[in-house]
Amino acid sequence: MSSAKTKNSNHELMRIISMFFIVLWHVIINITLRGVNNSFTLLFYNLMLFLICIHVNSYVLLTGYYQSKTTFKQSNLWRIINSSWFYRVVIVCIFLLFSWTSISKTQLLKELAPIGIDNYWFLKNYLILYCLSPFLNRFIKSLDKKAYRILLLVCFIIFSIIPASTGGEFFSNDGYSLYNFIYLYFIGAYLRIYPPEKDFLFKKFKIKKFIKIMVFIFFTCALANTLIYYIGIKIGALNGPLSLISEYIKYSALNYSNPLIIIQSIAYFSIFTAITFRSKVINKISVLMLGIYFIHENNYIRENLYQVIGMGSINRSNLSFIPYAILVAVLIFIVCGIIEFIRQKIFLFIYNRNISKKIRDKYYKTIHKISDKCEKYFK
Repeated sequence: MSSAKTKNSNHELMRIISMFFIVLWHVIINITLRGVNNSFTLLFYNLMLFLICIHVNSYVLLTGYYQSKTTFKQSNLWRIINSSWFYRVVIVCIFLLFSWTSISKTQLLKELAPIGIDNYWFLKNYLILYCLSPFLNRFIKSLDKKAYRILLLVCFIIFSIIPASTGGEFFSNDGYSLYNFIYLYFIGAYLRIYPPEKDFLFKKFKIKKFIKIMVFIFFTCALANTLIYYIGIKIGALNGPLSLISEYIKYSALNYSNPLIIIQSIAYFSIFTAITFRSKVINKISVLMLGIYFIHENNYIRENLYQVIGMGSINRSNLSFIPYAILVAVLIFIVCGIIEFIRQKIFLFIYNRNISKKIRDKYYKTIHKISDKCEKYFK
């Protein structure tokens, strides 16, 4: 295959970096921050969190960017469900086989269900968002540019500014909600229809200058958020309204819906959107990312993994622990990536068997018949 036929790898690289950020985030939260009593070291760790906190938002923005111009495919839905289902079943079976855990029959039935009830919060929101995407796309097409901008502004005020400025008391949104995903979907779709590098004042700049501006905005938001967070901590000891403001600041600091994190996420996304390059290797690695999430964020893995790898003798309050934390994140990323690569090869082998093709054909024929009957009924 010629390089001309290789798709652009800008967003594929972003997928990889964002997933590594997710792994590093979990390592810092679950290992590094435990037992840190040095204020300077804690500041450094928190600054890292504020730099990488755009990871989840970037994936949802990417969904809006591409899915707003793509037809809904049921096969994509099943591909994601089957992947998560496989890992949940295999992991719980391994833990039960080696007596690493004990669970009730009810919990076992939950684990064997195609979609986990109490696992993978991101997946549940994502699947619902994907199912809603055809209707969201219809709504988006009905908007002109001015109406679209007003929609985004209203959503920014309701879903971002109000929760942050009231500590979630007036309207709660920590970024883990479906409506926050829908809001980010709208932003991603807008960035596809009206690219910022070709809009506003940015259209006067060359692409390299645009990227530099986005990099500046990205780091400015991270530093500003860190500064606000520490101001909130400082005024927390005071009585009266300032202590209440401190609670609001601490509530929203690392929420995915935080106004600064929303802007930072858009800048981060725009950097990769403006870059153009092609790499077969990057494209092949990027398809492993969802599997890395399913493995290392599985309930049983998460409850045990960080206890094992976090038992090093290195003092977490010393900055020398940082290379250890990054190394742990790299190892988790690589090992999970290799496991996902093997799973995909196994699934591809099964997918290409004649019996699998027959089952799929029969399933989709049945779905089409049901769909046709429903369409006739509602006419």
